[in-house]
Amino acid sequence: MSWHSVIGQERVKKILQRSFTTNKISHAYLFHGPEGTGKDAAAIAFSKLLNCEHPDNGNSCNTCSNCKRISSLQHPNLQFIVSMPVGKNEKEGDDPFKNLDQKTITEYRQAIADKAENPYYRINLAKANTIKINSIREIRKSINLARAEHGKKVIVISGADKMNDSAANSLLKTLEEPTPNTVIILTTSNHDKLLPTIISRCQMVRFELLREEEVRKGLIERDKTLDEQQAILISKMANGSFQRAQELTGADLVSQREEMIDLLRNILARSPSVWMKEIEGFLGPKDRYNVVRSLMLLNLWVRDAMMLQNDNGDAIVNLDQQEPLDKFIAHFDQADLTAVINAIERAIALVEKNIYLSLVLLNLAFDIRQFIVRR
Repeated sequence: MSWHSVIGQERVKKILQRSFTTNKISHAYLFHGPEGTGKDAAAIAFSKLLNCEHPDNGNSCNTCSNCKRISSLQHPNLQFIVSMPVGKNEKEGDDPFKNLDQKTITEYRQAIADKAENPYYRINLAKANTIKINSIREIRKSINLARAEHGKKVIVISGADKMNDSAANSLLKTLEEPTPNTVIILTTSNHDKLLPTIISRCQMVRFELLREEEVRKGLIERDKTLDEQQAILISKMANGSFQRAQELTGADLVSQREEMIDLLRNILARSPSVWMKEIEGFLGPKDRYNVVRSLMLLNLWVRDAMMLQNDNGDAIVNLDQQEPLDKFIAHFDQADLTAVINAIERAIALVEKNIYLSLVLLNLAFDIRQFIVRR
């Protein structure tokens, strides 16, 4: 069934299934909600349902030619639009691919293939900062072509908030003149950046953060090499985003966790002049995403220490850290670990807001020392 590719979001699935079974399909939808929660996955699954040759009670068969071709994002009834780089000497009205170099076209084709393989894959082409007006104008050309296929024409605009002003106004004209047997689906994690006039012409479908259990189960189903403990750790760090969870599976989380525990030990055992150098060495070539990931691992470790401190050992995540955790809480039995967790979460928020990394970690180190070494 097509909906198997969408993790969780049972309410969303029911809304879309009901619209299909009652033949009350909107000409335009706006799938909005946190990043990585399955908006693109649901758009592709709904496209399959709208074009399936043998639908059954709001489910596509997943085996007919139409289902297979839409799954591969290679069906004439499906147009999947993403941010694209501007081609050399590209002018308004040009084909959006016409002036792109071969390297960029190859990169785009590979990204689409990766998206077809994994609908939670994040497409991020080099120098592709906006959805171009030429990409949006292709919608009208596509709509006007006679359909030789069964089903409906579906246009998915992924990351619709990245449309520039010209592209947004061009889309608005298309939305104002709905075309029979055409469905436009906008997906975005920032719907407040869209024109209110665009929002008002779409049926809004809200996506929620995924539950940890849904993320854990989805990871294990899709990656047979992942063990239960890894899946639990990643689902805790994913913050309800399956996209983030999948990106975490490729990281060496154990090494990153050990690095953070070593940094914690240095902060607690050495003088500020020493661990200030340790912080600079820790940052090294790391980007903000890696720093956030490291802080999240530290946060989970401290959370486990707090669980043990409160005689709730059954709730710990880092099961292989039982001994060092026990030693930690025995040595720092008066530590205010709730305050430490709050300090780490504040630091994560500041890193995500592009505050100077060294300053954020330096302030965090002082806070950690203050809340743990309470003399």
